[in-house]
Amino acid sequence: MQKLPSFFKNRTIVDYLKLNAQTFPEKTALAAWSGMSNNKKYLTYSQLDIYTNKIANGYLKLGVNKGERIAIFMDNAQGLECILSFYSVHKIGGINVPINTSYFGEELKYILLHCSAKGVIISNNQIPVILEIIEFCPNLEFLIVVGEIPSDLFGKIKIYAYEEILNNGENRDPLIQVIETDDADWLYTSGTTGKPKCVMHTHSSSVATGYSVGGAIGITENDIYQSAFPFFTSSGCHFNPLSTLVYGATYIMDRKFDVEETLCTIQEMKTTIYVGVPAVYSFILESNLLGKFNLSSLRILDYGGAPMPKQLILNLFHNFPHVELKQTYGLTEAGPTGTFLPGDFALTKLGSVGNQGMPLVDIKIVNENNQEVGTNEIGEICYRSPANMKGYYKNEIATRDTLIDGWLHSGDLVYRDEDGYIFHVDRRKDIIIRGGFNISSLEVENCLYTHPAVLEVAVIAKPHKHLGEDIKAFVVLRKSMVISPEVLTEFCKSKIADFKVPRDIEIIDALPRNPMGKVLKTKLRELID
Repeated sequence: MQKLPSFFKNRTIVDYLKLNAQTFPEKTALAAWSGMSNNKKYLTYSQLDIYTNKIANGYLKLGVNKGERIAIFMDNAQGLECILSFYSVHKIGGINVPINTSYFGEELKYILLHCSAKGVIISNNQIPVILEIIEFCPNLEFLIVVGEIPSDLFGKIKIYAYEEILNNGENRDPLIQVIETDDADWLYTSGTTGKPKCVMHTHSSSVATGYSVGGAIGITENDIYQSAFPFFTSSGCHFNPLSTLVYGATYIMDRKFDVEETLCTIQEMKTTIYVGVPAVYSFILESNLLGKFNLSSLRILDYGGAPMPKQLILNLFHNFPHVELKQTYGLTEAGPTGTFLPGDFALTKLGSVGNQGMPLVDIKIVNENNQEVGTNEIGEICYRSPANMKGYYKNEIATRDTLIDGWLHSGDLVYRDEDGYIFHVDRRKDIIIRGGFNISSLEVENCLYTHPAVLEVAVIAKPHKHLGEDIKAFVVLRKSMVISPEVLTEFCKSKIADFKVPRDIEIIDALPRNPMGKVLKTKLRELID
């Protein structure tokens, strides 16, 4: 792993918690929904330090040792407890394992066994899910429950109330030495091609992530930063909280994405930076609610997590002409860090993901022989950075294939134009090879997206007995719009080369998505006959 540069005086997450408690004691550090009180709570940086001290010392009393794994099985409805748990584990040198709250049965059991979680911090509404698999996880020693504890859980495992641990904990620094090379968080990937892989991040890679992301977005200590990314995603537990922590900003953690609730919060909190996936902005623009709220505090709208359709960027600019539009682009294994496109080039380089890496991030684009490609040549984008993962837990082969000579190979195919700006082509696995021609699903999606009747679109490959693969497009129409697939096919013929035109277009009500808002193309592939 690449080390943090020497200019970093604070080299662990714990260092930044202490620094901000001293520098900004009365500033609001976090606004998030609490599962204990079922309403929104606000914590200053001083309170954040005190509460995490109490919970950390409570973990020590439960026998949690440095290096042991604590799973967090909650979502943003318990956002306050997610963040407090996260930083408390850091303070004792433990390792956080956030788990997707949609997992159950074999998926949940696999992760708890794979990481050898000693305990799980869980919301009481998830108790039935954990009860199904608890007897198959001998490594689990205890549960910490947010909310009322069901009586039928007692006797099956040691169980503690989160609120009691917080209220009874001692407000003193845990006497545990935490250093930059210690593991901080293990983040499980979505597992679209098999079992989820466990991405290991250290304190130094986490600090580098916060510094890089915050620097790319342009966060300052005066910013109020809002997002609805689920906590258990790399954006929800790294991108958002670590960037605001490193720069001393205020973090507003929305309990869910709801257009009206989101816009109301922006108005109420005077949010300056909002961050979301493309679908979020599409829903906001389609809602017809923009004129009902005062959104003048906004200075930056950042989008990432999925390719941003060009037409959506244009629509966003039209509705927010005085707000800087920023593209950030990366992956969990890199922090998530990667590249970024400043707002000055949002329109002149429409669709680009930037011409440089985020701060601390070097980039290169290589072919299958690991040789750098030239202008307008498609290759795989690779990153070298102190934010890169340590590796995949218990998966040496995948680690070796991904981390090569200090460079993280992303699996994303891109190219540079004549001015050095990078454009995403596709995930390597999503390239469609039709009769020997390579077709970017993203290019076809961007084409269909420009039709005024189209709200959303996803393009995948489908088997073809003569061509090998053919193009299949799933389209969601705007409200009250009616149009035939044949009309959309003809529309594409006027926009892109004939071999890229989808002949199989299916109109559906909604695209399947994961909690991050990313389209689940694996689910769409299952729909193909």
